[in-house]
Amino acid sequence: MPDELKNATKDLIHEKIDKQSWINRIRARAAYIFMPKQRPDAEGHRRVMCPAEAGRAQCPLKKHTLGRGIHLPLVDPAPSPAGSPPCCSQKTITVPAESGADQWQPLQYGSEAWQRVYFRLRNSVEGINGYAKERLEDAGTRRIRGIAAQTLLLAFQLAHANRRKLTAWANAIALHGDRPHRRPTRRRKTKPLGTWTPKGYITEPEKTEPDE
Repeated sequence: MPDELKNATKDLIHEKIDKQSWINRIRARAAYIFMPKQRPDAEGHRRVMCPAEAGRAQCPLKKHTLGRGIHLPLVDPAPSPAGSPPCCSQKTITVPAESGADQWQPLQYGSEAWQRVYFRLRNSVEGINGYAKERLEDAGTRRIRGIAAQTLLLAFQLAHANRRKLTAWANAIALHGDRPHRRPTRRRKTKPLGTWTPKGYITEPEKTEPDE
């Protein structure tokens, strides 16, 4: 993968490129992703093929992948004294479950799908943080000394906030064809309009006799 694609996020943070350039570079990364050949086995091992074998790039180490079109990027493998990796001489390779497990994620980083999920989850996290902080910021709710006791009470308060959130969610959905439970709206009793206007401006409605 070219360095400009590897350093896309770094260049964005250092304001060397704009947001649209970052998006374009992230999209260009998709051509360098190893494609799965089959589903993982019971132990998590997967058979994958390099981008050139998958028809998403061209590689000089695999002559049959060249000449497919200028729309496909040309991979420039770096020389190494140890020789080329197995993926450059084989059609497929087996990747164990622990290989890159600390950085693996189901969606490509920065892609449109990743951004939709990331920002939705981030908004949910920020929402629950604001919901829980309603009472956590008030030290009067934990009238006890000591960091251990404060931590324990804080854990109880967080658990209670989660329970309240789950209860509100459960009450808002309909089960078994029933209508969702809604808490009644609390309204203050308002005075009649006549109490807010000078006398004589609001008259009582005329009473009509019922038909016989």
